[in-house]
Amino acid sequence: MLPLLLMLSLSNVASANHPNAEIDLCKIYQDKLPPGLTLEALPEPTSQGALILNQYCTQCHNLPGPDRHTATEWGDVTQKMFMLSEVSNRFGGWTSHVKKISTEEQATLLAYLQRHAATEVFTLPLWFTRFLALLPVLLLVGFGVSHGYRSLRGSR
Repeated sequence: MLPLLLMLSLSNVASANHPNAEIDLCKIYQDKLPPGLTLEALPEPTSQGALILNQYCTQCHNLPGPDRHTATEWGDVTQKMFMLSEVSNRFGGWTSHVKKISTEEQATLLAYLQRHAATEVFTLPLWFTRFLALLPVLLLVGFGVSHGYRSLRGSR
């Protein structure tokens, strides 16, 4: 606990590529950010949707490919991003002030992303992923119970 407190109190504040920010979230969440693409690598790179994607989305993170999400997922993702950009535009914050995207541009961007979205992605059912997370514990308990039972039988 003490090393963690020392590390936090002695750490330097980084501004990196966000000039008004105190912390570079891009660096902190690098594993969660989309890989950096170039405009030319996008489908229909000269289309209005690709240009809007390049103009607005790169204010906070790398340029994502439309195939990063399914069409349904893009609806949810863009709503969150539009809200975050609106808040950042009004109040600044972690990524400083960003340019506001108009309602028309939002519609164009979403249509572009959904048109070039990934086909349905295979995902495991939630109950199965939770079971997989608990599997090591269940195996250890099972081995422990089995070993205990054998020890009791052997001591008679």
